[in-house]
Order: sequence, then C-alpha cells, then structure tokens
Amino acid sequence: MKKKTTIYYAILSFALCLQLLSTVFTLSQNIGYGQRISLLENKKAALEAEQILRSKQLAEKTALQSLSKTEEDGYISISKVVVVQRASSSLALDLTP
Repeated sequence: MKKKTTIYYAILSFALCLQLLSTVFTLSQNIGYGQRISLLENKKAALEAEQILRSKQLAEKTALQSLSKTEEDGYISISKVVVVQRASSSLALDLTP
C-alpha cells in the first residue's frame, strides 16, 4: 500500500512540475509579445508624428506665402497654416444640393 501511495505522489508531483513549467513558458511568451506590441506602438506613434510634421512642412511650402512677396502691399499672407484632413471629425460639411 505504501508503494502505491509513493507512486501516486510521484506521478502527481511530476504532473505538477510539468504544469508549472508550462505556465512559466506561456507567461514568458506573453511578456515577450507585450514588449513587442509596446515597441510597435511607440514606432507607430513616432511615424504618425513624423507624417504630421512632413504634411505640415509640405503645406507650408505650397502655401500662399510666396504670393505675398510678389503681390502688392495690401495682400496679407497666412501666418499659420491649417491642414485639413479628410478624416477630421471637426469638419462641418454641407452636403445639401
């Protein structure tokens, strides 16, 4: 009887160790995935900021500021460029015919 109890507890502790190792391995993978996701989110934010900066620079280059140099003195140039994007939710579009 004692031998059966010893075998039972040996199998039980072996199964417990396997479950423990499986849990540690799975959690370490999840931590790695979380770190990759965080890194990619940071890269995405940096690229979005760079895209906004470049679109603003492009808007400044193509703005009407160059006309102020060639036109008469009564022309007032735009000092702050406003970039309107199609995805902007603050636009009030009148779609009535």
